[in-house]
Amino acid sequence: MPDMKETDYYNLMKDFEAEEIEPMVGIFWYLPEEHRLFEVYASSLSQSKMVNGRTTYHKLHKTIWQAKKCRDRARGKEKSVYYQDYTQLPRGRVFYDNGKFIVKVGSWYKPYEAELRELVEDAFNLPDDFVFEIGKHWELGHGWNEDQLNDFFGD
Repeated sequence: MPDMKETDYYNLMKDFEAEEIEPMVGIFWYLPEEHRLFEVYASSLSQSKMVNGRTTYHKLHKTIWQAKKCRDRARGKEKSVYYQDYTQLPRGRVFYDNGKFIVKVGSWYKPYEAELRELVEDAFNLPDDFVFEIGKHWELGHGWNEDQLNDFFGD
């Protein structure tokens, strides 16, 4: 490779600045005691599905959790986080609806709202005007029969 001058590197890298990272939809779990998101899955709007008029990620929390549990069982991990009920950890889903991003969570999010806002904004590259919505499904220990949603998500 021929020698490049510093200005050549600068000009090459400057092109990357023009690339804008697209906001994404997806799912996540949140570990408040560790101040971080856990198991973040995201996709661009163009790679996502419409469900009940909203654009969202194509996998269910339950499906991902079961796959991770099977993997850890096969690896002999006896103390895997995945052996517990996936609804016992705070979790959420990012939707896109009518030009706005909506993050569905349980009421568990209230004491962590500022930190969670920053973490979700960064992980999904969301604009800062996204909103949190509380849904019963995302309350700790709650859910509904997600098997009915498999038709929508293709699981």
